[in-house]
Amino acid sequence: MNSPQQNRTSQQMQQHAEQKRPAPKRFILIFVCVVIGLFIAGVVPRIFVSSELKKAHDETVGAVPVVHTVLAAPANATEAITLPGNIQAILYATIYARVDGYLRSRCVDIGDNVKQGQLLAEIDTPTVDEQLNQGKADLVQAQAQVLTAKAQLKEAHAKQDSAQAQVEKGQSDVDFARVTADRWQDLALRGAVSVQSKDEKVRGLNAQTAQLKADQANLKVAVADVKAAAANVQVADAGVVAKLAAVRKVTDEQSFKNVLAPFDGVITARKVDPGALITQGSQTSSLELFQMAKIDRLRIYVSVPQRVSRYLKDGMNADVLVQEWPDRKFIGKVTNVSGALDPNTRTRMTEIQIDNPDHTLLPGMYAEVRISNVREAPWIRVPGTTIVTKPDGQYVVTVIDSKAHYQRVTIGRDFGDEIEIRTGLKGQEQVVISPSDDLREGDKVDAKIIKQDS
Repeated sequence: MNSPQQNRTSQQMQQHAEQKRPAPKRFILIFVCVVIGLFIAGVVPRIFVSSELKKAHDETVGAVPVVHTVLAAPANATEAITLPGNIQAILYATIYARVDGYLRSRCVDIGDNVKQGQLLAEIDTPTVDEQLNQGKADLVQAQAQVLTAKAQLKEAHAKQDSAQAQVEKGQSDVDFARVTADRWQDLALRGAVSVQSKDEKVRGLNAQTAQLKADQANLKVAVADVKAAAANVQVADAGVVAKLAAVRKVTDEQSFKNVLAPFDGVITARKVDPGALITQGSQTSSLELFQMAKIDRLRIYVSVPQRVSRYLKDGMNADVLVQEWPDRKFIGKVTNVSGALDPNTRTRMTEIQIDNPDHTLLPGMYAEVRISNVREAPWIRVPGTTIVTKPDGQYVVTVIDSKAHYQRVTIGRDFGDEIEIRTGLKGQEQVVISPSDDLREGDKVDAKIIKQDS
């Protein structure tokens, strides 16, 4: 039989063992919670996704596709282009000397405004001066030779006249002697005169005939002398003309000792000082005296691209913009347009002239030239994403009566984000933005217009 102390100890050990042993109900509860958590985490989301997919399928099957559209708007009525250009003087000249010598004086300097014919410089030309004096002396001598030749011609004419008179007298004497000889021969046949008298008359006829021949020969000589004298006069006259031309040539050369301004303008460069050796001509070895430009009117040459060159006309305006004058717009006019395009650049050379009375603009400045012109027909602008390219050309998709329609178009200018249409659209059509590849002609669509920025 156990004692009370042993029983108490046995009960405590039994209670401690019971506390360490898990209860079956608690395990079951934990298992159920885990299963429910796994079910909620894995199965419920799938059920929800399946429901959403079914709902989306039900909504899309047989639904009309939604497309975003914009209204085709008119493009600018004018077509413009801005081109770079260099401003040049309307007239520009490099002034060289036309005669050798030393620079005696310089009358102008850089920046001076000069008038046409104004004296720019003087050149000392002693050699040319002496050549002129020699030429004048030669001219006087040639003129004297002309007078001598004319006197000789006059004398030759006098001798010709004398010889002519002598021939005429000899002809009369011959005629008289022949009549006399014929008469005396007739009388001698009848015995009225002696044979000796008849022979004397015949000898007189022969003598007169011989004298006539001599006078005729003298006349021929006199005529030849007249021709020779006339030729001498022509030679002398030609000598005078040659000497006079030589004098004029040297006189012109001497006039070049005064260097004059060829036109109204401004001196842009000066290369010489008094005392410098001046050589004539414009060769590389020659030193130019001045450079000058006419800047009351300026010109700019620009190369206009082919797509705009068809608008170019003489007299049309062009805006000239210069960075140094941002608040001022200069108006130029097209004055000359090339008759052909450069095959290398496909551009057309165009000259634009600008009035510059206050000399605000200077030659050598960089400028931008803006050329604009009104189009012959209105163009339409649409976003660049509306264009559909097919093998036979470019198209846009328009919405007509809630149906897609492919409209063929001709592109005018492509700016990347925006395109100008030349033909195919009239404006206010609903044009689809970024049409899908599976969109077919006549498909029903739900158009949503997007407001386009002006």
